Amino acid sequence: MVTPAPPFRPRAVVFDLDGVLVDSEGLWSRAEARVVESLGGAWHPDVGERMLGLGPADAAAVLAEHLEHPDPEAVEERLLTVALELFTAGVRPRDGAGALLAALRGQVPVGVATNSRRILAEASLSSSGLAGLVDALVTADEAKAAKPDPAPYLLACETLEVAPAATVVLEDSPVGAQAARSAGCWVIGCPAEITTTLPAAHVVVADLAAIDVAVLLDGEPRAEALGPR
Repeated sequence: MVTPAPPFRPRAVVFDLDGVLVDSEGLWSRAEARVVESLGGAWHPDVGERMLGLGPADAAAVLAEHLEHPDPEAVEERLLTVALELFTAGVRPRDGAGALLAALRGQVPVGVATNSRRILAEASLSSSGLAGLVDALVTADEAKAAKPDPAPYLLACETLEVAPAATVVLEDSPVGAQAARSAGCWVIGCPAEITTTLPAAHVVVADLAAIDVAVLLDGEPRAEALGPR
C-alpha cells in the first residue's frame, strides 16, 4: 500500500484513540454488554455499532434508549466504572501504533483527540505503553462538544499551536472523520473493521504500519526505505 501524502507539509498529526492507537473496541463492547445485562436488558451488537465514535453522554443515551432506562447519566456512570476496570487491566496498542508515534516524535507535534473521558484515555495510553509518545491529549472533559462536532480537533490544534489546515488526523469512525474534516484537517481513515466506511476521510489505509512517516511529512520516502540501488 502506498502511504498517503497530503497536499501540504504537515505541522502536526493528531490521532483518535480508541480503535486507532489502541485496540479497545472489544473492551468497549464487553463494557457495554455488561452494563446492559446488569440492568436487565439483552445486548445486541447493532447497539454497539450505533455507539461507535460517540461521546460518553451520546453513547449513554443510546444505551438508555435501548434499555428504556429513564436516567442516561446513571447509565453513563455505570459504563464508565465498568470500562475503567477493563481498561486498567490492560489495553493493547494497535499494530504499528508505537512505531508510528516514535517515528513522528521530534518531527512534528503529536496529539490525541478522543471522545473518551480523561480517566479512561489516560488509562488506555498508560496501559498500552503509548503515554510518553504524545504531546497533547484532548478528551470529553475538555472539549466543549463531542465528535462529530469539530470541537475536539479544534482544541487539539489550538493546544499544539498549529492551524487545522496544516494538521493531519487519523480516524477510524464516521463521526470522528466528520469531526476532523469539519475542523479543516486532512483526514486519513484507518478503520478497525474493514466494513466501516469513512466518507469524510480524504484517504483510507488498511493499518498504521502501512504509513511511511517520510512520505506523510515530506512526500518522499527516505533513502533507507528504498533499499539498495
